[in-house]
Amino acid sequence: MIRWKRTPTPFADESRILAEGQKDGERNIPEMSSYMPAQFEQALIAHGEQEVHRIYERASLRTAKLLPLFQACQKHFTDLESRLHALVDRYNVRKNELGRELSAPFPYKYHLALILFLGIGEFPLNTIVFRLFGEAEYLTYVMASTLALTIPLLGLFIGVHLRQSVPRLAGNIVIGLFIPLSVGAALVAVSLLRNTYIFSQMASSTGVVGDQQQLAYALFALNALVFCGAVVSSFFAHDPDEKLNQCRSSLMRLDRKRNGLRKKLYRIGTEINGEITKAKSQIEQMRALTNQRVAMYRQTNLRFRRLLPPPTFRKNPEFPRLEWWPEVVVDGMRDRREDG
Repeated sequence: MIRWKRTPTPFADESRILAEGQKDGERNIPEMSSYMPAQFEQALIAHGEQEVHRIYERASLRTAKLLPLFQACQKHFTDLESRLHALVDRYNVRKNELGRELSAPFPYKYHLALILFLGIGEFPLNTIVFRLFGEAEYLTYVMASTLALTIPLLGLFIGVHLRQSVPRLAGNIVIGLFIPLSVGAALVAVSLLRNTYIFSQMASSTGVVGDQQQLAYALFALNALVFCGAVVSSFFAHDPDEKLNQCRSSLMRLDRKRNGLRKKLYRIGTEINGEITKAKSQIEQMRALTNQRVAMYRQTNLRFRRLLPPPTFRKNPEFPRLEWWPEVVVDGMRDRREDG
């Protein structure tokens, strides 16, 4: 004969609560004058508080990992704020000494993007040139990347030098001549390359000396245009006064760091507050469920009692007080747009 094992009824199951309430009610437990809850009621509260403790412990572990990181970032953020205020004061003092605002018509971030773009565009151009030498492929890439870095960077430094070290009139004359010459030479070079390509398609063979000379001139003119672009963008992206320009650059670097740190602080702070709010909500729900179970037990107990209800039934269940963590302040930590 097969005997089936009976699964025990869960402690806080509704049928178990109703059965215990009926049993205690028929026995008049708790007594009519008792101010102490019945043993089963105490067990219901203890069962609910076990789950509350687990929720609290899980939230404590997660919060304990995030709080030190938030505090370290907040300290760093405060240091950056103080340095930034000092730089702003220096910037304003220098601006008042010069009696003018910053003079940099080309936005600095667009200038850096243009320098990067010129370096990327210079790489394939120089790769074509060095492949004509018949060297190994990796040497071609090394030489092409060297020039792709060097030409835009040299243009950047020369543009800054012309802006800050050369008299203003002389710098404007150099830039005024350099722009039309390099652009004109590049237009002629592109035209020569186009004609060479057309003739090479029509002719049965290529490689004439004149074509090679035109190719050399065209590549030189295109490199000169890249160099000119770096010089001109650097010239117009910096202020003629070196001190004012350095203050502006330092301010932008610190502001970028501060905005990045602000994003990190906002993310960590929101996560900490979210953990605290989530734990509070789960604990409130758990204790509300415990209250429902106690109320069910008491109602069943009253239905089957022969004596008056005890005073303890007029009191709400008491739960131990929890020490909550303070929520961190994240207002005002959203990232702001950087000014060019």
